[in-house]
Amino acid sequence: MPFLPQRYFSNLFVAITIEDGQCHLLAKILKNGKIQKTYEATFDNPYSDRLDSKVVEYIQDKASSCLDLYVIYCLDAMGQGALPTIKASEFEAFSVDIKHVRQVKVADIWSVYASYIEINWAQKMFDEIGLDLLYSPFVLLYHCLQKEGFRQKPTLYMYNHKDSFVIGIFKENRLLFGAFFRTSDGANSDILDDKEFVQQDWDDVEEEKGVENLVQLDDSDDEDDYQSLDDLDDLDTMDAEFLEDSDMEQSFDEGPEDIQDSGDSDVNSEKSITLFGRNMLMYKYLKSSIEEFYHNPKYKSDFIENIVIYDNYEMSQTVFDILESELLVKVELQKVKTLELMHELGQKDLGL
Repeated sequence: MPFLPQRYFSNLFVAITIEDGQCHLLAKILKNGKIQKTYEATFDNPYSDRLDSKVVEYIQDKASSCLDLYVIYCLDAMGQGALPTIKASEFEAFSVDIKHVRQVKVADIWSVYASYIEINWAQKMFDEIGLDLLYSPFVLLYHCLQKEGFRQKPTLYMYNHKDSFVIGIFKENRLLFGAFFRTSDGANSDILDDKEFVQQDWDDVEEEKGVENLVQLDDSDDEDDYQSLDDLDDLDTMDAEFLEDSDMEQSFDEGPEDIQDSGDSDVNSEKSITLFGRNMLMYKYLKSSIEEFYHNPKYKSDFIENIVIYDNYEMSQTVFDILESELLVKVELQKVKTLELMHELGQKDLGL
């Protein structure tokens, strides 16, 4: 590690996610690799192209006593993905135009990518305070795999956020299939077609210099073995009676602005129905992804042995029951905190 004199001063690291009109941030003041103070806050952020002024003021206030400010953001926009290749010449086979995306190689065997449009959009959103690290959710997923150890048998992993989720099918540390989905809008209707993954108007876009400094990765090669489960079977039916009997009860712990009064049955019922609908949409995309993986000759398909969900939001027992019943696999759930993972990666990548 190079000598970095700034590590001996106080530096502010701020990890940020923006979902459903809210900005969630976790700020830590570090000095010589040790945490001095921690701040966690949530603000309304109704804008899609900029941070709310209250967010900017809050961060600037916390940074006023520090030498440097480092801002970390998780990209949750369409126009990104992961491919089982590092050869730019093979991107076209997966309907991705390499000229309009930034590629980052992972473990020298597979790639994540994001469109320059999305990267530039993220940079502009943070114009007032700057953006130092931009992480793909596939990187967060891979970081979880590295921490726990890679499984020898093919395993489907999901990393779940409120407005989006990613799917990665891995055999050991090698990606076999990857897909990104949004659950808050209708943006995924053609995601598994032969249409382009990156569907933007490229005519007015130019590649911006310096964006390669935004996408950071951790390429650790630690590996481990796990147990296998049954093969996936019939993916064509959904039992309506099963859905009627499923438990739709959920808990919501999203901060002081969320409704905590359990007596407000109408609001809680509406939230439960909304979450249930989102979970069924997730099932639809998961099912379609598995079918794509098995039947599309572009992918080196193998029987999936297990499903592991890294959950940063809410997953209902309904989804687990449906997946286990319809797909004939055991589903594992592991709760994660995205902001904490972003701090782990950011401190490691910056060497502070």
